Amino acid sequence: MKKQLIISGVFLVSLLTPSCFKEIDTEPIPRTVEETFTVQNSIRKIQSFFRFYENTVLEIDTASHANWDLAFESAADGDRVLLGWASFSTGIGTGLFELNDVSQDLILDLIDTGDWTFDDPSFLTVPDTLMTLLTWEDGEVFIHNRGLSSDTYYAIQFVSRTEDSYTFRYASAQSLSQVHEATIYRSTGFNYVYFSYNTGESEIIEPPLTNWDILFTPYRGWWETSDPGKYAPFSLSGILINNENGVRIAHVFDPEVAFEDIGFSSVGQYEFTDLKGAVGANWKVLGDQNSNNIYSMDPDKKYLMKKYDFETDRIMYFKFQMVDYKLDGEDHHPTVEFKYLGSE
Repeated sequence: MKKQLIISGVFLVSLLTPSCFKEIDTEPIPRTVEETFTVQNSIRKIQSFFRFYENTVLEIDTASHANWDLAFESAADGDRVLLGWASFSTGIGTGLFELNDVSQDLILDLIDTGDWTFDDPSFLTVPDTLMTLLTWEDGEVFIHNRGLSSDTYYAIQFVSRTEDSYTFRYASAQSLSQVHEATIYRSTGFNYVYFSYNTGESEIIEPPLTNWDILFTPYRGWWETSDPGKYAPFSLSGILINNENGVRIAHVFDPEVAFEDIGFSSVGQYEFTDLKGAVGANWKVLGDQNSNNIYSMDPDKKYLMKKYDFETDRIMYFKFQMVDYKLDGEDHHPTVEFKYLGSE
C-alpha cells in the first residue's frame, strides 16, 4: 500500500496502554481524620501542583499535559533535556546527522519499529533509566513523537549548550523543509524551563521551585506486570515530588501500622528517599480478575513527607495517604488524607 502523508497519532495508539483511559470504578477506603483535599482536575490530563502548609494543602498551579514538549534542566547544575513525559511522548534516533536528510518516508518506516524510548520522570535521580536528550551531543537527529493526535512527529537536533542556555533545531514532519532554531535560557527560579512546538517558545509550566511540594500528573512510566519484578511501559497518572527542592518521602507500608497511629515520633523510624517517583502510581491497585473494580486505593500505602520551608526556615513533617479516586462520580480525582506532624 502506498505510504500517505498522515503523520499523526497512528503510532501513539499502539504506545498508549489502557492504564489511564479505562472507565474505572473504585471504592474509597475509610478515613481516619477529617483533613483531606481532593484534586479538582483530572490527573490523566492536567498537571496539578500542590503545597503543604501546617493547617492546609493548597493547589498552587495547573498546566495541560499538552502545553509542553521538552523540558530543560534549569536551576540545578545538571543539563538534562527530557521528552514531554506528561503527553506520553517518545523518541528514536535516525542515524542521520543532517536535518535536511530526514524524509517523511523515513519517519513512516521508523513508526513501524519497536525501538522508540521515553523518559520516565519517576526516575530522574537515576539517570541511566532516562532517554535524556544529552545523546544529541554528537549531533544525531532524533524523531520526537509528541504523544498528541495531530502534528505529532518532529525532527530535532541538538546544536550547542552553554552554562546559561541550550540551542537546538527542529522541524515538523508535516513540513520538514521549514527548519526552526530555538534557544532556551536557564532560570534559577525554576527546576525546569519548558518548550512547546506549538508556540516555538519557552513556556512556564511549573511554579517557582520553592512554591510547590508534590505534582499530580499523567506520565509515561513503568508499571509492574502480573509477573512480580517485571515491568512494562505504561501511560500512568500519579504523584511526583519536588525532590529538586528538598522534598523527601518515607514509605510506611506495614499493614500493622494504622494511619492514625503515625505521629511525629514515627519519623525517625523510617528512611527518607529523594526519588522523584517515591509516591508514583502504586497507591492504585489493580483489582482481581473477578473484581468489579479495575483500581482500588491501597490502604497499606501510607507516606511520610519531609520538606524544608523557606518562609518559616523549618523542616516540616507530614503524613498522607490516598483514600478515594472520584469527584462527583468522575474518576482520576484523588482525595488525599493528610496531617501535619511537627517540625524541627
